[in-house]
Amino acid sequence: MACKVSYLLFLLVAKCFGKLSPEDNVPATTTEPTPTERFGNVWKLDVQGNYWLFWKTNATHVIFETHVKTKGYVGFGLSSNGKMFPSDVVIGWVDSNGTTHFKDCHTEGHYAPIIDASQDWFLLLGKEDNFGTVLKFTRKLDTCDDKDYLITESTVKVIYSYHPDDPASFSSLPWHGAERRGAKSLMLLTSVKANEYIPPSDAEQFDMLYHNFHVPAKKTTYQCKIFKVPQKNQKYHMIRYEPIISPGNEDYVHHIVVSNCPHATDADKDEVFECYGHRPKHLECNDIVIAWAVGGVAFDFPSNAGFSFNTPGDPQYLLMETHFNNPTMKSGIIDSSGIRITATHKLRQYDSGVLQTGAIVNKLQFIPPHEKNFLSRHSCSKQCIEKALVTQQNSMKVFATLLHSHLLGSKLIAHHIRGDVELEPLAQDLSYDFDYQDARVLSKEREIKYGDSLTIDCVYDSTGRTQPTLGGLSTAEEMCLAFIYYYPKAEISNCQSLPVYDQLGSNPGHNVDMMYSWNWQNQDVKAKFQDIMNKTNVYHICNSPTHPDSTNHQQNIYRVPEPRTKYTPPPRQCPGSQ
Repeated sequence: MACKVSYLLFLLVAKCFGKLSPEDNVPATTTEPTPTERFGNVWKLDVQGNYWLFWKTNATHVIFETHVKTKGYVGFGLSSNGKMFPSDVVIGWVDSNGTTHFKDCHTEGHYAPIIDASQDWFLLLGKEDNFGTVLKFTRKLDTCDDKDYLITESTVKVIYSYHPDDPASFSSLPWHGAERRGAKSLMLLTSVKANEYIPPSDAEQFDMLYHNFHVPAKKTTYQCKIFKVPQKNQKYHMIRYEPIISPGNEDYVHHIVVSNCPHATDADKDEVFECYGHRPKHLECNDIVIAWAVGGVAFDFPSNAGFSFNTPGDPQYLLMETHFNNPTMKSGIIDSSGIRITATHKLRQYDSGVLQTGAIVNKLQFIPPHEKNFLSRHSCSKQCIEKALVTQQNSMKVFATLLHSHLLGSKLIAHHIRGDVELEPLAQDLSYDFDYQDARVLSKEREIKYGDSLTIDCVYDSTGRTQPTLGGLSTAEEMCLAFIYYYPKAEISNCQSLPVYDQLGSNPGHNVDMMYSWNWQNQDVKAKFQDIMNKTNVYHICNSPTHPDSTNHQQNIYRVPEPRTKYTPPPRQCPGSQ
């Protein structure tokens, strides 16, 4: 039986909201509604605050609770692309008698959603309150129904809609209108969106902000500012950081990276300058402390680890690098964004660190045009991990990751290799969204041991490009990075690589220039390039800019061996699955 809804019910594209309705003219809701129980995650799905989502998960199930400012029907769904199909959707409402109506549906095309033969979303509660309509429902992460969305650690597009009136039945749902619907990217399993944060009684907070910075009217700006770390009479730990984005500038502040700046002085404090091209030489600050990107929210360290300040070797000055993305070159943008740090003198058991892995950011990263799934692979070598850990008794306990690429990125995977065996990935996102990049809190800590190695894969969709895309800082260029959050802290902070295309010549830069001029619509050219990628040597760096001795003999060119045994995900626990 079909739910006869206009085909536009779930024809959704994020950021496309049409004209304002009377409901949209009311002030935005700043206070979230009260859920029926404590949830670990909450998100305001629309700008006006008319649609709130709460959720929590365990190893097998997810519970959702929607609070929607309506006394009519509510639509909610999961999609890989934010569009009408293919999507896994539910529709529900509470009628005038207090009876809740609820159905599990799916979409297959530009026509009405279809009620699933297997009803795998289960209603737990439905009611109306002073805010509007509350629906609480649950489902398995893997329902084994091919009409349902398989919930994994990858980004999912949550799609939503609502209408002010109850329908007479599922077969007569009125169209919700262009204004009462939308889509939002979320990581349902791997990124915690905590409820209202209350800092510990002993905690202190300090802000790193710009003050009325005039963003240039150009597509890409990297702006830097130096901050002095508050000096205390004893060691303290950073236990949380959160973005403070100037209202209205959410689309322009693309990412913020905070790094240790060991050679800065009091004379540099509050200095603001362009990061690349006008940076004073003594302000080369590359040991990363904080990495945040568009769509991300606050990050809380685990209860047994924090980032150390106020001991020898700890940062005394921090450089905040902000990437402003202004594709329309709009003028008049004033920004006071930055990062808020929460710290405590109640020390955690371990000092934490950040290991930057993936591609060195420069033009040697080469992505040909016209490719749907081009793989760019970069390694953090066994030798570098051994350098970081020093002895076989030491290891890194990984508790979070942040995956990062630009507009062409579609899939990112951080592979973990031990000897000749590939283990379960540290992190992966098979539906990466450039506009939603958040730190992924691992459900269980992972251990990187002496002798392990990492391989960072970025898969790019360049079908919309007619010229090659190179690695670089601008949004139109590309990156392939994985920031690994771990404890206890090691002295190595950068473990990255790039191919050198040495079959073409000894100068990697000239090799890239040569390839850029090739005819990339020619199949022989594509085959030649693939052969080069299969055989090229790779340039590696393994260092910590704030510990100069760590850079000795750590820049090498060699090939990284492939693991003999590839990782195989466990089989789905479904009837008939192998």
